[in-house]
Amino acid sequence: MRLSYALGTGVVLLLTSITRGQAPTPQAQPRVDPRVNQPVYPTPIYQMNDVAKSLNLSPEQINRLNTQTADIQKRYADDFNKLNTLNGAERDRQLNELSRRYNADWMKSTRDIFDENQLNRYQQLQYQYGGFGTLNDPDVQKRLNLTDEQRNNLRRDYDWSNQQMQDINRLGATDRDKATQAYRDYQRQYQERFNKFLTPEQQKTWQQMTGEAYQFQPAFIAPPRR
Repeated sequence: MRLSYALGTGVVLLLTSITRGQAPTPQAQPRVDPRVNQPVYPTPIYQMNDVAKSLNLSPEQINRLNTQTADIQKRYADDFNKLNTLNGAERDRQLNELSRRYNADWMKSTRDIFDENQLNRYQQLQYQYGGFGTLNDPDVQKRLNLTDEQRNNLRRDYDWSNQQMQDINRLGATDRDKATQAYRDYQRQYQERFNKFLTPEQQKTWQQMTGEAYQFQPAFIAPPRR
């Protein structure tokens, strides 16, 4: 079984396989912007392209999600700010742990906003959008039965994906055509890496976790007006 991927804004995205599929990516989670020394949260996937439409979200649901998102970001702002005092592996470790808590709290807070089908599908999309980042979650590693070798090698692919996305986003700020082509090239490379990373049995489990593939599209920052 082969999996295919796509990437979103600031995160890697995964699409899937023979039946199509899933998503990857490093920043479906908060990060700290060193330029402003403040936590910068990625756009929630329900705000991306046609995700809300695909989930059949009502305007009222979207408004409530916006409110919940703002509340949770405010709650976590101090915790993410504290990461600025750390460096290297310890900072990365705490960032991953804090990000897992953030995402878990966000999903928990939406249980009275989504209906059951929307909630299940949103979780699938969240996994897809996370890609290698999703594989950092200990619960996901357990479900996929990742080996010690896979867990040790995960950081390499995770860092590679993040760097590729950062380069593409920078290029997109000045040349959207070139960035779009770079994104397509990245998708091909990402697919090869992800296909090699998981065993055929793990790919089957991943497909069950992520459901039908969603084609996330890159959203580049507009260049400044002259």
